[in-house]
Amino acid sequence: EEFLNEISLLSDSDNNEDKKVSMMSIHSSKGLEFEHIFVVGLEERIFPIANDSNIEEERRLAYVAITRAKTHLTLSSVHSRFYKGKRESLSSSRFLKETNLFKIAPKPILTNNEAFKIGDVVKHKIFGMGKVDMVSKSGILYKLSINFGGNKKDILSSFVEKI
Repeated sequence: EEFLNEISLLSDSDNNEDKKVSMMSIHSSKGLEFEHIFVVGLEERIFPIANDSNIEEERRLAYVAITRAKTHLTLSSVHSRFYKGKRESLSSSRFLKETNLFKIAPKPILTNNEAFKIGDVVKHKIFGMGKVDMVSKSGILYKLSINFGGNKKDILSSFVEKI
C-alpha cells in the first residue's frame, strides 16, 4: 500500500532526465523539440509519396521534422530497399536536395557482374568464408548463391567481400 501511495505521487515529468528514445510521426512531433532528431525514409515515393497532389503539405511536414532538432539532425536515405518482396532502386528525396544542408555524396555500390563469378571465394561478416555457386542480377545489385560449408545462402553482392 505504501508503494502504491508513493507511485501515485510521481508524475511523468519526474523521469524527464532519463535517456530515452521517442519514436513518433512527424504530425505528433509538432510543437516539440529534441536534442537529436533522426528522419529516415527520405526517398522519392516514400517521403514524399508518389502522389504529387499533396506535395506542398509533405514539404511542410519535412520542414517540421527538420526543425524539431535542437543540436543534432540526421537525415537518411537509401539507394535501394525491399518492398513487397522485391528490391527497388530509389533516389534521394527532393526534400533532401532542397535543404542545402550538405552536398549529397553517394557511396559507391558494386554494380559490376564481372566482379563475381562461380567458384569465387567470398567472406561474409556473419557466415564467414564461402564459395559462389551462382550469380544473377537483382535490381541494381547482384544476387549470389553461396555455399558456406554446406549451408547455402542467397546474398546480395554488397554484403560480401571477394577474397
